[in-house]
Amino acid sequence: MSTFRTFRAPDSRSALAMVKAALGPDAIIIATREVSNGLFKPKEIEVTAALPEPTPQPKALDGQAWIMPPPASAPTVPPAMTPRRYPTVTAAEPTPIAPVPPPRATTTTSMASFDLQQALSAAAEAARPPDLNDEIVRLRGALEAMQKDMKSLSRQRVEQDLALPGAATDLYSHLVTRGVEEALAEECLRQAVELAKDARLDAMLPALRNAVSERIIGGRAPWLADQRRRTIALVGPTGVGKTTTLAKIAARAIMESKLKVALITVDTYRIGASEQVLKYGEIMQVPTFVCRDRLELNRALERTANADLVLVDTAGRSMSEAVARQAEMLRSVEGMQLYLVVSAATGAREMAAAAERYRPMQPERLIVTKVDESAGTGSLLSASVRIGRPIVAVADGQRVPEDLHALSSTELVDLVVGTPGAPDVAKAGGR
Repeated sequence: MSTFRTFRAPDSRSALAMVKAALGPDAIIIATREVSNGLFKPKEIEVTAALPEPTPQPKALDGQAWIMPPPASAPTVPPAMTPRRYPTVTAAEPTPIAPVPPPRATTTTSMASFDLQQALSAAAEAARPPDLNDEIVRLRGALEAMQKDMKSLSRQRVEQDLALPGAATDLYSHLVTRGVEEALAEECLRQAVELAKDARLDAMLPALRNAVSERIIGGRAPWLADQRRRTIALVGPTGVGKTTTLAKIAARAIMESKLKVALITVDTYRIGASEQVLKYGEIMQVPTFVCRDRLELNRALERTANADLVLVDTAGRSMSEAVARQAEMLRSVEGMQLYLVVSAATGAREMAAAAERYRPMQPERLIVTKVDESAGTGSLLSASVRIGRPIVAVADGQRVPEDLHALSSTELVDLVVGTPGAPDVAKAGGR
């Protein structure tokens, strides 16, 4: 029977040293566990070890010593030479035994995972059609041919339905691809045809730019210095980036124009909105106020009387009734200017719908955000046409305040029209 003993030590290394000293290097570790010694004493490591069973020795026959049979390959001692006092032992014919393969390490997790991965890969290769690559190439070619046919059919439909001459058809498709609403694209192209009096591209393109410039104009950046105190409220749908835009304007007004800035938020509906504005105010070291109603808003404005620029963050609204209530509260403040913030990432139709929803507020200016996330920067034209107000800033990223730009009318036209035949550049700051 094996000898089992238990040892305790402060750590596993000390416990193993005790096992080796007591039972020798042949000891086998049976179990290891951590033992608690009460609330005020450190835990110990308990190791249970044992010595292996000794190999049983053959018993002697009739009190005589056992003579091991010689190996099969060794010559057998003749019976005549065997001493009489020892029994004669004859070696039996050895039975052939098939060689045993070395044991596989089935307990190693990495080896098992490797074998499983190989098996899965082999199964996937077996299930994969041998001509899959050829099929992908064939489908890709069919898709490209289909796209070419659809473009040709679209051109034919435009030529038939709109009856646009020469290069105007290509320019129409170009504007729609850049995100301009189809009706606006047609309207601009028809005006360009009348102005150009020529159907060639080099004559049509300047005329198109003139038509677009009549519908979209730039304005004075809100962070520039002014002779009078200004109070600006950013309004717009949820998720367009009003709070981040407010922080960008404030930072640029402080750093570039050296203005005294104050921040106010009336967005007490969205979780964490007021905390975000307070954090921005703390970073920029400007007075910041959270207002829950009209009375608190008026008190905050009184306390910011020495500020050159007061920026008001508002909650996003999607219902017309909520937009009207918000407008009533903000317009109750004398001299309050409303800047409508819309996202270019929503697309032309959604941007146009947001502009229509906020048009009763009669915002003085427009700010377009998320230009870098838009599929086409031509969607700016939709909001500008619906509101009919200058676009004073364009945001194309999350960095404060770097990703906010004041663009001229020419630069805004570039965002809408671009260069036909050239890849679009989404970043407004990369102009």
